[in-house]
Amino acid sequence: MVKYVAVGFCLKCFSCCSLTRRFYRGLGNQLGGKHRRTGPMPAYYPDRLKRILRLNREHGIVKDGDRILELGTGWLHWEALSLRLFYDIEAVLYDVWDNRQFEGMKNYLRQLRPLLGEGFGLSPTELQRAYSVIDRIERVASFEELYRLLGFEYVVESTGSLSRFRDDSFQLVVSGGVLEHVHRAALPELTKATYRILKPGGWAVHSIDTSDHLSHYDASVSKKRYIGFSESTWRFVCDNDVQAINRVQRGEWLELFKSAGFNLKEEEYREVDISQLKIAPRFAGMDRRDLATTTVRLTLRK
Repeated sequence: MVKYVAVGFCLKCFSCCSLTRRFYRGLGNQLGGKHRRTGPMPAYYPDRLKRILRLNREHGIVKDGDRILELGTGWLHWEALSLRLFYDIEAVLYDVWDNRQFEGMKNYLRQLRPLLGEGFGLSPTELQRAYSVIDRIERVASFEELYRLLGFEYVVESTGSLSRFRDDSFQLVVSGGVLEHVHRAALPELTKATYRILKPGGWAVHSIDTSDHLSHYDASVSKKRYIGFSESTWRFVCDNDVQAINRVQRGEWLELFKSAGFNLKEEEYREVDISQLKIAPRFAGMDRRDLATTTVRLTLRK
């Protein structure tokens, strides 16, 4: 628990003002960027590609010529980029600040290339198509060249609003590890706006990390430790502006998307044991499975 509290304190210090927040992001991108440029690709990156390919085979989510929106595109544009290996799609890459890491993106694609031959269920034609796109990406020298090559558009909108996008603009809105960082009060508008900008019959595919992110720094702490904190205690001890999480639970996510008009087509989730945890009033009365869930993966249709 010592590491948990110490990290929480440090993150609150980095949240003090715009200067400390910029310093934190710059430092994090510098340290993390070095690892992404030279280090091994985490297993969840190819796993995310396997999942979206499976979903596309089963549901026909996208095809050549479609336009998609990736929310919270982060360092690597991974969701849109990995789909582009197999489908000639246009993509809008949307974020609230610029965290792009060009060499990290290339490093992960290089590591993905030899993995594609096994475990992805690809035909020889699909495999050669992916190899060809990766080889072309390897030759570009900047993100701007990458966007011209692939037909991508990069958008930074600090407010997080989707109002710039017209109704019925996209076939797919996709995100990975993003929505848990959106302020709770903004979620009803975001889910409604997502529904609005999707074409009739369009899809939303989201992977949401509902775990306590401070537990990532302290293996002795439950991945759902935060359900033991009241709102006031959480704000005072743990909440911060640089790694903020909204503590929205599985059942709340399902209700948000249902209220926006979506039909749930598929759900995957992971759980941990919470039998030893005290449940704060904020979460009292919620389904135990919802409280135990650490990852929610939703496939929804308009």
